[in-house]
Amino acid sequence: MNTQTQAIKTGNPFKARTISSLLIKFSAPAVAGMFVSALYNIISRIYVGHEFGAAGIASITLLFPMGFFFMAFSVLIGVGSNALFSIRLGEKNDEEAQYILGNAFVALFLISGALMTLGYIFMDPVLAFLGADEVTLPYATAYMQVVLPGYCLFNVGAGMNNFIRSSGHPKTAMATQFIGAFLNLTVAPLTIFVLGWGMRGAASATVCGQVVSFTWILLFFLGPRSKYKLHFRYMRLRWSILSASALIGVSQSVFQLASSALNLLLNHALLKYGGNVAVSAMGIAISSNAIFLMPLLGLSQGAQPLIGYNYGARKYATSFQTLKMAIRWGITVGFTGSMIALLFAPYIVRIFNGTDQELIALASKAVRILNIFTAFDALQILGSSFFQAINKPFRAAVLSLSRQVLIIIPLVLILPMFFGLYGVFFAPPIADFLSCILTYFMLRGYFAKYKQNFFFSRKFSPKKKRASVS
Repeated sequence: MNTQTQAIKTGNPFKARTISSLLIKFSAPAVAGMFVSALYNIISRIYVGHEFGAAGIASITLLFPMGFFFMAFSVLIGVGSNALFSIRLGEKNDEEAQYILGNAFVALFLISGALMTLGYIFMDPVLAFLGADEVTLPYATAYMQVVLPGYCLFNVGAGMNNFIRSSGHPKTAMATQFIGAFLNLTVAPLTIFVLGWGMRGAASATVCGQVVSFTWILLFFLGPRSKYKLHFRYMRLRWSILSASALIGVSQSVFQLASSALNLLLNHALLKYGGNVAVSAMGIAISSNAIFLMPLLGLSQGAQPLIGYNYGARKYATSFQTLKMAIRWGITVGFTGSMIALLFAPYIVRIFNGTDQELIALASKAVRILNIFTAFDALQILGSSFFQAINKPFRAAVLSLSRQVLIIIPLVLILPMFFGLYGVFFAPPIADFLSCILTYFMLRGYFAKYKQNFFFSRKFSPKKKRASVS
């Protein structure tokens, strides 16, 4: 019986003819979904930029650290539980997988709700800490007052959407993200321009999309399409599951926390050396970079359940081959993104604001600088995801910290002393390059333990040139 026929009869979504076909099946929807997910805040920035100019964009950019802070707790449970979930599926332990799903949902909801409550209680000091001044504070306050519930639901939905993908429904996971982004895109003009709600309108459109996306996810796990469902008996919190999930997810959580700290540091450095217009320029550059990075993150999300499943099934060579293929694809995508940014930076900036010439000139330079080494991000993102998927949290954490803490933060502190504002702009791409070198040597050393060639080598078995997953 060939693997494709066997997959149909057994209902196992991880069985297919080749690794490439599985990687396409799981990654293509994830890439599309992550790309659309990036549009959530970018859409708001585009509309806000045209309505309120550089001050409006800067106010939303100042809130970046808070968004990353919320997401850190989402990935701690959501991504960590999902990796554990995939391993249990590979071990054919469906009962334990159900408990992991139920525990993840409850933990995500409790943590996100607590963060939302704290956000309302300490709103004024938080905004002051983030760098809001007399110009940006009114905009930031209006946006934050409305968007906090959306952050809560987004965190729960993002965490649970990983389980939809890993349980064999990548297209449904993609649709979840498409629904939210589409509503944000269509509702924002109505709330901002027609109803005249301003910044509150931008936030309302974002929350609208997040509410519908969360509802979609909830209905999926309560409906007939999902084999793994949300039952109350699986929602009784178990410390063994939560601790194991957190241990796996801690690397990505630290990555998000470090991103929060980094963005906070960047914003304060930008304010010091260039004022609000520099913050706005970096906000546009980060938005463009997010568009180019989302395919890489989607590729890592699609590869992770394949790596985790085969690792749990003790098919180690297949896990390695999946990573190598994903890296080759990721480098190609990242290089394409860099070329687009370098060639079309002014046109990208004008999407956000077409009238402020000072902003257009500065943001165009920031877009080009920030995206120089996007291709190198593929190795770092996928390398960290690989170690996370095979339950090597320490290695994954080291790779995550290398770029977001150990390398880039010293660069942000030191380079501006010599190069001013451009030192701030150049810190992220230099960190990308250096962390790529570290990732390469860590992966090559780990592959050598299993007598596997790393990087561009396709052959990993003396018997077969192309591997089948069975």
